[in-house]
Amino acid sequence: MPYFSIRTSKTVNEPEKLARKASAFIADLVGKPESYVMAAVLPDTAMTFGGSAQPSAFIELKSLGLAEEKCSPYAEKICAFVQAELEIEPNRIFIDFPDIQRTRFAWNGKTFG
Repeated sequence: MPYFSIRTSKTVNEPEKLARKASAFIADLVGKPESYVMAAVLPDTAMTFGGSAQPSAFIELKSLGLAEEKCSPYAEKICAFVQAELEIEPNRIFIDFPDIQRTRFAWNGKTFG
């Protein structure tokens, strides 16, 4: 059940197209079927990073069972994806990898734990 969210200050001409690309990218990255992935693209967000309004992004990757040791290699690949798709430098990207408890995440009316 990976959830991948890209919140960015940049304008995205086709956010749905980018969301589809992001969905396939994350499915491949975490090794889960794309049918389990939800991806969101939230462009044109008013944000600053380091006091500057230069293009930036805040990324979230939530997934049950996301191993801590995978976060660093995932961060490198996610930054490369965002840089390729949105031309945002990795030093202008924050990524959040929250730990999700199975009892606090639900789908289809039921929690996973």
